[in-house]
Amino acid sequence: MKIKKKPCKGIFKNQKEMFDYIWETRPHISELSGDPLLPKGHFKWHWQFLHVLPKGSYQSYKLNPDNILLALPHEHEKQEQYKAFNDKKEVLRMAYLNDVNIKH
Repeated sequence: MKIKKKPCKGIFKNQKEMFDYIWETRPHISELSGDPLLPKGHFKWHWQFLHVLPKGSYQSYKLNPDNILLALPHEHEKQEQYKAFNDKKEVLRMAYLNDVNIKH
């Protein structure tokens, strides 16, 4: 699979556009377990895009591909049990706080 260069943050109009970009640019394996993901077109395909920082609480990170981990639907439901998820969450929280402090 050819990996495309990552664009700047904030260029996506909606989640579908961002999910399609992520699907085209990342390996199709779970970032939590390493297991193969469901194929595009599967009825649970979109459940494999896990927002690390909740999109309701962190609106500015909703369409940020760095805030998305690829995971199988059953992993998405118990994301807090995975070290990779918790590590990424802490890194993103620090980046978010830094972004907020820079703007104020």
